[in-house]
Amino acid sequence: MTLTGAVTRTDLTSRIGTEVCGVQLAELGPSGAAEVAALVAERSVVFFRDQHMTLDQQVATGRLLGQLHRFPGVKGPAGVPEEVMVIHADATSEAVPGEGWHSDVSCDERPPALSMLRIETVPPVGGDTVFASMYAAYDQLSAPLQQLVSGLTAVHSGRHAGPRYGYKDPDARYPENVHPVVRTHPVTGRKALYVNSGYTSRIVELKEAESAALLHLLFDHVANGIAWQVRLHWEPNSVALWDNRCTQHHASWDYFPATRHGYRVTTVGERPVA
Repeated sequence: MTLTGAVTRTDLTSRIGTEVCGVQLAELGPSGAAEVAALVAERSVVFFRDQHMTLDQQVATGRLLGQLHRFPGVKGPAGVPEEVMVIHADATSEAVPGEGWHSDVSCDERPPALSMLRIETVPPVGGDTVFASMYAAYDQLSAPLQQLVSGLTAVHSGRHAGPRYGYKDPDARYPENVHPVVRTHPVTGRKALYVNSGYTSRIVELKEAESAALLHLLFDHVANGIAWQVRLHWEPNSVALWDNRCTQHHASWDYFPATRHGYRVTTVGERPVA
């Protein structure tokens, strides 16, 4: 199946977010998966409603998009493939995955490329996810600031991210890597801001106080960039596909003590380059 014929595409904002109707992701072949991946690289995040797929079908669809990633330091429940991350929050949760602006596991040497999240159980109200375009976040910086950040690198550390998101494996060993503050997307060739409050701890070339001040500015720039954000209200069997190389996201935990449950598969990307 390809993105032609009866398929409809609706852009949700001018800079980020597209909803596609008329496609069942579980029925995609290699060519259809390539079309979807190209659209996600262009629009940063693409939403699909009423997706009827099993967990095994979701894993198979993910493999069409690339080599699947395993979240460092997280042991999934028995019977769930190790490439699957269970996204779950209920009345017993002390923290939830995805709360706070971040790009998935940017601390890896080869951070994730595409993430596919399918939500099965939604709360009666709340639980939206907000996505922000890092293409636009870079484009909207002033020219002098663009010039400054384009020559910098930053440390991305997973040391505190796991516990912050509710993963408490005492044997976990989270990675730490240095990536460019501005990366070039390997598919579109566009520049994207690549620091996030979830994983980025410091800028290598700056003094500590300078690093903290610049990161604070850039984190606020992302969080307050309403003009390059899109908000997804989840429905049962909704799927979001986003490109971590050019977007950040923030899952709102405003539904406690209700339950939100789903599954995420993610593909391995390449080492970021400026």
